[in-house]
Amino acid sequence: MKNSTLKNIIKLSIGLASLLPLTKTDKTFALDACAPSDSVTSMASESNPCFITPEMLKVKFFEIGFCSSDPLSSGTFDSSTCHKTWDNTSGYTTDLGNQTYEKMPGNIYKVPNGTYGYSYAIVNNSWVYKGKYKLKNGNTWYTRSDGGVTSDISSYAEWNDDISDMLGEETTGLCYDYSANTSDGPVTAVLTDSNNVTATNAATCGSATRVIGSINMNRPITMTDFVSGYRLTWKIKNLGIGIEHFFNGSKQVPGSFRGGPFTPQFGIIRSGATGDV
Repeated sequence: MKNSTLKNIIKLSIGLASLLPLTKTDKTFALDACAPSDSVTSMASESNPCFITPEMLKVKFFEIGFCSSDPLSSGTFDSSTCHKTWDNTSGYTTDLGNQTYEKMPGNIYKVPNGTYGYSYAIVNNSWVYKGKYKLKNGNTWYTRSDGGVTSDISSYAEWNDDISDMLGEETTGLCYDYSANTSDGPVTAVLTDSNNVTATNAATCGSATRVIGSINMNRPITMTDFVSGYRLTWKIKNLGIGIEHFFNGSKQVPGSFRGGPFTPQFGIIRSGATGDV
């Protein structure tokens, strides 16, 4: 598994496998959107990195649920206030780049009545990206299969990234944790094994097979007797893939792509009518 510079996802905190867990901190960074494609001649005024909407973002999901309190406040995944709403033990792969509601095959569970401020997901740690960005009166820059950039459209390809280093955004220098602020709420993520045991060092990050994340939702979801289900879409607009840029001659151009987060958006189904949460 290669050392990825990928940054990813929903929201979770950090933990230490069989060691004492680290306490979650509040260290996060903001995710700034790039200027719209074909609107600037140079990226000199853009955040570095800035984020765009990928054409493709394929992720395999294993479990989704809601929690009434932060499931990661202790530094480990604590599901005591959580309720699983969907799972598929074999995993289900979906392309979030479609940006549509989708029926995800698997088991559906009734969530008890109550208000839930957090949502979590367990996914694989190998994500597939495809994206591009155009400079005004200049080149269009495309993803290559190795995650690099190219202005040659014939080399435009899917980038399959095995996430083994999330750059320690929440605790500087550690490979297994990530956190950021999004317009839908703070997000964080950690690398784990298939038993949801958090990685602790470079070796266990390198052998990780899952990413667990959660989001502290700006708009909590409330379940009542009148709720018969929900619809779920994943928001990746100006989030899903980042661009790091550098000077090439007199202007700044894309130099590499990096993964970005995605956030869930739920629609509650009440007596045949759907309302957004």
